[in-house]
Amino acid sequence: MTAILVIEDDIDISQGIAEYLSVKGYELDFAYNGRQALHLIESNHYDLILLDLNLPYVDGLDVCRSLLTEHLTAVPVIIMSARSKETDILKGFDSGAWDYLAKPFSFAELSARITVCLAKAAHAPQKLSVIEKAGVTLTLDDMTLSVAGHCAQLHQVSFEFVKLLMEQYPSAVKTSTIHRSLWGEETPDSDPLRAHVYKMRKQFKSEFGQEFITTVRGVGYKFDIDESAIG
Repeated sequence: MTAILVIEDDIDISQGIAEYLSVKGYELDFAYNGRQALHLIESNHYDLILLDLNLPYVDGLDVCRSLLTEHLTAVPVIIMSARSKETDILKGFDSGAWDYLAKPFSFAELSARITVCLAKAAHAPQKLSVIEKAGVTLTLDDMTLSVAGHCAQLHQVSFEFVKLLMEQYPSAVKTSTIHRSLWGEETPDSDPLRAHVYKMRKQFKSEFGQEFITTVRGVGYKFDIDESAIG
């Protein structure tokens, strides 16, 4: 059964969607704020997400961006929002949305767009199990980093951090984006990122002869590869 997560803080709209879509055989789950939505996305599999933007705690655009950060772009996201200006729509697509439906809308139109997005997702190419940049390979299935046949095992936080940097290579990633990706809204009061970066640099220097992680002052971090040092 197709599982759909409805992220909408308006109870009346959520109820209307539930009544219309449930008879079509969809399995529906509901979140009423951004924090709850992120928890459900992390804990469950959904075939499609319906997303409002004006959400308590975490804005809908940030929820959508988190799907890009987590490499879940194969999950269709349809934004449902009263923000109908062209700039808002473009921001929605830039954040990873597949479709944008301005409020008010008919449930029949919503259903039709769901059908189209699910069909596109069914024919989308499968997600790659590796990320490869300039001779450095990150394997997503077993969380290992490989260079010239030599392999190092990464822990969960290190893996997520390196994946984020490699996905954006050679660009830098903002510190705020990294914090949100690794810890969401529950970032510890201390600065755990700096400690993790120190440990990773030490591990990579020992394993591969280079640290890979460069600090970009005033911005954040980027993945930095010395290709001449890779045999």
